[in-house]
Amino acid sequence: MKVLRDGWKWLADDAHQLKGVRVLQVAIGLAILFRVFTEAPFAAFLWGPTGLGWGHASDVIGPILGNLLDRVFTSNLSTFGVLIGLAGGAIGLVFGYWTRASTAVALVAFFLLETRLPELGDGGDNIIQLVLIYGLFLLPAKAKRVRGSVTVWIHNIGVLAIAFQLFVIYETSGMMKAYGEQWHHGVAMYYISQVEWFSLPAMRTMFKNPIITTVATYVPMFYQILFPIAIISRIKLPWLFVGVIFHLGVAIFMGLITFSIVMIGLELFFITDPQYTRIIEHVRAGFYVRTGRSRLQPSVTANATLSGSVDVIRTVGD
Repeated sequence: MKVLRDGWKWLADDAHQLKGVRVLQVAIGLAILFRVFTEAPFAAFLWGPTGLGWGHASDVIGPILGNLLDRVFTSNLSTFGVLIGLAGGAIGLVFGYWTRASTAVALVAFFLLETRLPELGDGGDNIIQLVLIYGLFLLPAKAKRVRGSVTVWIHNIGVLAIAFQLFVIYETSGMMKAYGEQWHHGVAMYYISQVEWFSLPAMRTMFKNPIITTVATYVPMFYQILFPIAIISRIKLPWLFVGVIFHLGVAIFMGLITFSIVMIGLELFFITDPQYTRIIEHVRAGFYVRTGRSRLQPSVTANATLSGSVDVIRTVGD
């Protein structure tokens, strides 16, 4: 009973992961903007009425609403309009303006583009769509948070949904690796690195080193399998740091930019608000130590300026 009582209290009392949510929103916004700027010059060719796009929203959500949404691709102008809406939603997420409305706009635009040309996406696109759906339940960036309110309860449900989604992603990927023969033998990353479609040229030479290949093969597999356990242990922050480094490597060596941005955002999402506060304090303290400044210096300077101003006023008065 105590576990159920504590769980209900966690859900109902305070809104959690507020800083992590903002980091995740910024990451998703940046990933979407990257796609918009890289793909917008080819929008007519990819999604336009005479382009490569062949999918229909009606096949996913039914003919009534689907046929209406499919009309946006009947002209190049309206096709660009979808991209403008997607960019607008992404900008709102990055800067924290009307985040719930921005999430809804980005979700609809993203859904239309992905449905129109499914082959263009990667694993990161599916994650973005899922997180955008869960993001509709999160509190807006500057919303008032009433302790114990329904909105706080719904926000925390959305937080749990995002967390469990990453658990599922990592655990599924890790277990699939564990069943692979190349992963057992520690050579999977070598084979991946030698495929031109999945790697950059610099990666192919580096992964001919057996030590690098073995470490790079086993670390992701064990990292993903053990992620749910590590995230509730004392090694949570170092574990998340390893995940960030891993996804930076994926972005650099495999070129999966949008996927890596979103996954890094999901990693940083797990850092709690008190942990973010302590990290920021440590960073500030380190900055003051490196620069030789004192935290009291701004106050001392302000007091000196105020004293000087008073002396000037007295002089003028005399």
